[in-house]
Amino acid sequence: MILLADIGATNARFSITTDCSKYEHCDNLKVAGSESLEELCNEYLSRHKLANQVNKAVIGVAAPIINDEVSFVNANISFSIKELKKQLFKEGLTVINDLALQAYAIENLKKSELTFIGLNKPQAKGSKILVSPGTGLGLAGITTQEIISTEAGHLNIPQKEKKNDLKKIIDTFTLTNKRVPTYEDFLSGKGIRYFYKVLSEGRGVNLSAEEILDNKNMNATCTNTKELLIYLLASYLRYVALVWGSTGGVYLSGSIVNSLINKETHQTFREVFEDSETMQDLLKAIPLILVTIDDIGFRGALELSKKL
Repeated sequence: MILLADIGATNARFSITTDCSKYEHCDNLKVAGSESLEELCNEYLSRHKLANQVNKAVIGVAAPIINDEVSFVNANISFSIKELKKQLFKEGLTVINDLALQAYAIENLKKSELTFIGLNKPQAKGSKILVSPGTGLGLAGITTQEIISTEAGHLNIPQKEKKNDLKKIIDTFTLTNKRVPTYEDFLSGKGIRYFYKVLSEGRGVNLSAEEILDNKNMNATCTNTKELLIYLLASYLRYVALVWGSTGGVYLSGSIVNSLINKETHQTFREVFEDSETMQDLLKAIPLILVTIDDIGFRGALELSKKL
């Protein structure tokens, strides 16, 4: 029996697999208040009366994996991979960056689980990338040989992007925080709320990121926030697609992009993505693909569980 876990900065998702082809006993736990990864795992196993039955695990975490000691970027949790294996998963443990975990699912997704953004044709050969805005901004590269986790969300936003209201937001952030913003500062849940706060000049109703994107009341500030986020995300994808040479496709996952991007925004999104004086022909050939499922982390974990 193998534990599958996709642990972000705010929520931890758990399940179990017995055959490496399907998962069960799904549950979500809050990360806040937990002192360690071991505590989260034990809480889940105890809830489902699985203690002492699980001896292997595949765990994705919202953190770079550099050595044995792992520290989350946006949560107060750190742990030792060796100690976690010794205490709970003696027969096998894989710990991987959460976006890299998701990336292992890409090759086996069905066409019905994907939406092409403005271009629907067979992908050319070449590397792929998976991008997911959430609590932070994750990016993983997918090559023919391996999955490569990155911290590309921490790239600074270039001066070129200082346009209209976006300039106001960037300048306000720089003045307040004494540093230039990164893409992760803005293309994330906290960034959505920050855009809304600056654009409403602090007078707007206190809304969550989900409420801003949902915009049921057709609030003009919410609409402006979404338009700026679409522009910034498409321009970010242009940069990273060119760096990676991702002719195999740019994949997008997560609830934020699925709320932000719809058929009405496809043309604008591609226009911004393809806006290059020197590389437009290449960018036009790169598919942008929205992953519409919400269990991509578990799908990737199932693939990795086959190797334990």
